[in-house]
Amino acid sequence: MHSIKDIANMFDETKWGKDFTRPEVEAIARFMSIHHYDKGQNIFKQGERQSYMAFIVDGRVDILKESLDDLEQIVVTLNPRTHFGEMAFVDDEPRSASATARDDVTLLVLSVDNFERILEQYPPIGIKMLRNIARMISQRLRMTTGKLVYTRV
Repeated sequence: MHSIKDIANMFDETKWGKDFTRPEVEAIARFMSIHHYDKGQNIFKQGERQSYMAFIVDGRVDILKESLDDLEQIVVTLNPRTHFGEMAFVDDEPRSASATARDDVTLLVLSVDNFERILEQYPPIGIKMLRNIARMISQRLRMTTGKLVYTRV
């Protein structure tokens, strides 16, 4: 069993950790859980309905997208300190891609229900988290738009 301090230390090592003070990190940690996945294990499948986002503590995660011929292709491999799953977290839609553990993986998971508790109990922290999510979705959209323009040239 991991303590809140252990979870806070793990979260502090993610790219998100730098955006929060230590007391804020410890408050967020109270609402997170730790999940382990073995190499090759599915974390979630495209089309599933799950409302959480995850922060990679150890290992790498492949994000895969099914093509029209039902083959999966790796879209990106995510490294420790990064996160994934924010789209379904925000819009409550089915997963737009699959996630598979490339290595043995340790994740910190934040469910939508627990995020709503953060918003109720710690509104300023919740607002900072929403801004982070919006910024990251915006950055990914800009990157995707750039790739679309590049492929059309």
